[in-house]
Amino acid sequence: MTSMPDHIRAAIPPLGLNAAPNNSATVRELYAPMLAGIMDGVSTREDARYGDHARQTMDVYWKDDGGRNKPIFIYIPGGGFVGGDKRSDPVFYANIGACVAHAGMVGVVANYRLAPEFKWPSAHQDIDAAVRWIAAHAGEFGGDSGRIVIMGHSAGAAHVASFLFDPETKGEKLVRGGLLSSGLYELSAGEARDNVLAYYGTDASQFERRSALRGVAASSIPIAVSVAEYDPVNLVTPGFDLAKALCARDGKCPPIRRMDGHNHFSTVASMGTSDDDFANIVLDFVRACTA
Repeated sequence: MTSMPDHIRAAIPPLGLNAAPNNSATVRELYAPMLAGIMDGVSTREDARYGDHARQTMDVYWKDDGGRNKPIFIYIPGGGFVGGDKRSDPVFYANIGACVAHAGMVGVVANYRLAPEFKWPSAHQDIDAAVRWIAAHAGEFGGDSGRIVIMGHSAGAAHVASFLFDPETKGEKLVRGGLLSSGLYELSAGEARDNVLAYYGTDASQFERRSALRGVAASSIPIAVSVAEYDPVNLVTPGFDLAKALCARDGKCPPIRRMDGHNHFSTVASMGTSDDDFANIVLDFVRACTA
């Protein structure tokens, strides 16, 4: 039995297995009342710039309690490669930064440049720059630059996977672990989704090179994988493919969770609420990686 309230458990299945924006709005309406007071006692620095472009900004969340050397948790939001924002309203995704701040960590939620204007590899290059910025400024927020864990969701998961596994970026050298949630990790010749092609391009001969999955075998970083029960199928099977690659790499199964009762948006929306199953998975993984 999960911690999801009954009214939310009943509301999610009728939304279907899709990632439609109107479903995101519905899920936010369900969880927003549960996040009252989440920012109490949390300090913020909004729109810290890690680059010159307007999208190259991040929000930082921490408790100004005199603590030092705190783990740093970076969250990269989704948006279908062509949209999304770190703070599209006053609640989300400040809930994620505040959630980890209350757990004794430094929270970071970062934006990146978007397709179609900016194509592969711009997003994971931005993530690399964002990680380097927070590492250089960690002490300002009580954080430890050597204890960074990063998470991406949806398109953000695809970008974080590229950051971690791409043989040129090799982001695993900068962080202690990665959580990848409901993302796309491999491109196929039959790919026809306009938003995906807007970022990765239409040249199928480049798809293997641009697929994060191809770099898993050469990596060693701890990875946790999650999908949601009501995720679209095309954002579930990539998680299983990633888990298979990690099994082959490590000779054992990685941490992998199907979040029962949740859809594509509710996992991250639940963070900071009493529906804490997903938050606890995230926090426990960060603690394990940074112990």
